[in-house]
Formats: sequence, structure tokens, C-alpha cells
Amino acid sequence: MLRNLKHLLLLLIVVAIVSYILIYYSTTLFYVVGIIIQISGLVITVYLILGDNRGTNSKIAWIAVIIVLPVVGTISFFFFGRNPQKRKFSLHQYKEMNKLQEKVKGLPSPKIKETPELSQQISHLTGFVPMQDNDVKILTNGDITYKEIITSLKQASNHIHMQYYIFREDTISTQIRDILIQKAQEGVEVRFLYDGWGTKLSKDFITPLLRAGAEIEIYDPIYSFWIARTANLRNHRKVVVIDGQIGFTGGLNVGEEYRSNTVDFSFWRDTHLKIEGSAVRLLQEAFLMDWVYSKNEAASAEPFISKSGIKQYFTPISAGNKWAQVVYGGPYDKERLVRDAMLDLIDTAKESVSIISPYFVPDEESLAVLRRVAMSGIEVRILLPGKGDRGLSFHGSNAYIETMLEAGAKMYAYDNTSFIHAKMMIVDNEKAAIGTANFDVRSFRLNHELMVFLYGNSNALAHLVTDFEHDIGNSTLYTLEEMKHKPIIQKLKEQLSSLFSPIL
Repeated sequence: MLRNLKHLLLLLIVVAIVSYILIYYSTTLFYVVGIIIQISGLVITVYLILGDNRGTNSKIAWIAVIIVLPVVGTISFFFFGRNPQKRKFSLHQYKEMNKLQEKVKGLPSPKIKETPELSQQISHLTGFVPMQDNDVKILTNGDITYKEIITSLKQASNHIHMQYYIFREDTISTQIRDILIQKAQEGVEVRFLYDGWGTKLSKDFITPLLRAGAEIEIYDPIYSFWIARTANLRNHRKVVVIDGQIGFTGGLNVGEEYRSNTVDFSFWRDTHLKIEGSAVRLLQEAFLMDWVYSKNEAASAEPFISKSGIKQYFTPISAGNKWAQVVYGGPYDKERLVRDAMLDLIDTAKESVSIISPYFVPDEESLAVLRRVAMSGIEVRILLPGKGDRGLSFHGSNAYIETMLEAGAKMYAYDNTSFIHAKMMIVDNEKAAIGTANFDVRSFRLNHELMVFLYGNSNALAHLVTDFEHDIGNSTLYTLEEMKHKPIIQKLKEQLSSLFSPIL
């Protein structure tokens, strides 16, 4: 509290000094500041063109912002535009994350006779191996998902690891929090991690958890101007691991809107996933990598990679015979692991590709792959929201409809009174990916994401196919003719949104 007051006092002093200078030296100052901003904007532009390896869409977007709004653009780039791959980790973060990942990757995997060809390819690409001894269950929409999660939470006997991008303070979130409190009081280890941008929880909401003995960490909280450099690099994963045996991930955060209790939409369509089996080990790894990063302390990985820790956290029991391959990645990785694995999946298509994404702003490579597959005669069906939850993303997604239709893809708009938030892909009705990543530049480059790849005939895959066909039945097919005759204002909104969405 004292530290915050000191920061506030310092900020007030700085504001007072700046205000005094502006009042008494405004004319000269404005000239000087204007020159500095112009030079800074020019330097940033040259850097983006010659010295940065981000995608062309992102470069053009930043240059456009700097040219059109030089003051806002230059300042925004300093906080939000710096290359995430040049981010420097602390010594503790670097050492503990490496120790954890190396230890887990060195653990023996269940013996399997033959792996699907695509899973081998993705394994070489990402380093994440497929597991064959899983039971996988698709959870459609909020009520079913929360019921399954709550049931599993109540059965926890050793530990609960929970991570969300958005965790509201409402009826369903309070219900889940109260279960965590009860479990912590019973002696179950409870670790709760949430994103510092997507979630804002009050002291009144958090304090009962802490008093019960739960541990809470915030992923990259924004509490100073300097830390704001990570404001555009968010942890979008949703992961729950219970006793190291049961895992959940998918599109749902925690909030009443995910149960369709919202005035904005008549219905909220979403998809989640429950896994039991060896693949839970990778969900556990993903959570704990984020946990030790957020702890940022010496030896923070030790409780999880000691001999007893491995037995406690990383020994899931075989639960079936279904394939599951967990791939996670983020902006600090040299390669775009999640995106590239998804593109590998699309590239294997022989008959069909089906995609649901609430936000569809592909980068150049992703758009080229989708268009090429569609132009090759493979049926490509992409389902987007008919009504968006954010204007910029909605209009930005719609900007790509015409070019996909021209390539031969079928583009659909979901019921325009509802919102479809599921993130899933199905290829040839025999392979699929489901998880937290949207088909957009933000998920591919700026967010920490996680996807689960499924292979072969299974009830889970059949469930996804059935859900997709049902969703198509509640959607409207776009036509190239109506795209070409859209109002000028609508086209302008879409083009501007698609220009700026890669950086937001």
C-alpha cells in the first residue's frame, strides 16, 4: 500500500512539473516535442522495414498508425509494438522454466506402436509428442462445461491448477471460487493463475482464497508504465488440471456470458475439452511453465520436478486409447508453434477443411495456405460470427470473406443474434484441433495459446463433426455477389479494421 502511495505521489509530482513546463514554455516545447516525435517515427519506420522480422501485415499497420497519428502511434509502439522475441527474461524465469521443461520432456512416454503421420510431423516441428492412452470428451457450451469442471473440482484430493484469461466476478465464478476455497481448507493444493490484462479481480473476491491457503499469481500484471511493454502480449490459455489426472481446455473462460446470460447475445456458442490420460501431462507442463514464470523466484520449479514432485504432478494414469497431442506456444518463441501446427493440419486435407473462429484475421502465410487448399478443389468451410463482440475484430474478420470466396471457400455467418466463440478445425472428418487459439494474427503472434490435436475415429471427433454441421444449419452462406455490392462505408470499416487488427 505504501509503495503504491509513493508511486502515486511521484506521478503527481511529474504531472505538476510537466504542466508547469507546458504552461510557461509551450511554444518552444511544442516545436521540440514535434521534432522528436517526427524523428522517432522515422526511426521506428526504418526499423520496421529493415530490422524487424514480424509479418508484413503488422509492419504496415504500425507504419500506418505512426503516419496518420504520429504522437499516439509513436508512444503506442514504445509500449505495445516492440518485438516480443527480444523480450529479456529474468535469471530466475529463464533458469526455472528451462529446468521444468527439460525435466518433463525427459520423462518416459507410454509405448506406442505406430503414430499418425501428421502427429510425427507436428512432433518434429514443435517438440510436443502425441499420446495414445487418453479418454477425450467434447463439452459443448457453457452449462455442460461448467457442470463437468465443477464435478471434477469437487472430487479433487491432491491439487487443483487453474488458469484463465478472463475470470469474472459473478455467479458462476463465485461458485467456482467457493469450491476452490473449500478444497484449500481440506488440504488440497490450489494454484490459481489469471492474466493481468483480461482479468481484474477485487481484493474482496481474492482474499477468502488466500486465507484458505490457495496460491494466486497474475500473469504479467500492468502496474507501471515500464511493464506496459507486455500489455499487448497476453496469456490467452484456459487450463484446469486436477490431481494431475484430469485436464480441461478450450474456448470458455469463466463468466455468466459463457452460459448465455448476457444482454448482448441471445445465445453463446462455445466448445471445451476434457482429457484423462497421458496428454494431461502436457496441460500440466503448460500451466506450470506459466506459473514459474509468474512466480519469478529462485527454485520455483523444484517442488514440481523433484522425485516426489514428478510422482505427484506428472504421472497421469492411462484412461483410454485415443490420440491427443497438446501444442502450446507464445510470442517469445522463435517459431510460431501453434500456428504452424494448425497449418500443417490444414495441409493434410484431401477432402475437406472445416473451421470455426470468432476472430478471423490470418497473416499472409495462413491466408495463402487456406486459399491454396480451397483453390485445389478441397471443400473449405469457415464459420464466423454473424454478430461480433468487438467492432474492430468483427469488421476485420469480414474483410477476408471476399478473398476466400474468390478462392472457392464457403464462408458462413452464424446466427446474428448469437455469438460463436469456439476455436476448432476439422480436416477430412478424421483429424481435428481444438483449444484456445483463434485463426488470427493476435493468437498466432501476440498471445500465449494452446491447442489439442485429435487423430483417428473417436466419439470426440464425431461430436465435433456433429456440432459443426449443426452450427452450419444455424448460419447463413455468404455469396460473392453480396460481397461485391456491400455499401462503401461497410467496406471502409472492414479495410481499416483489417489494417489495424494485426497490432491490437
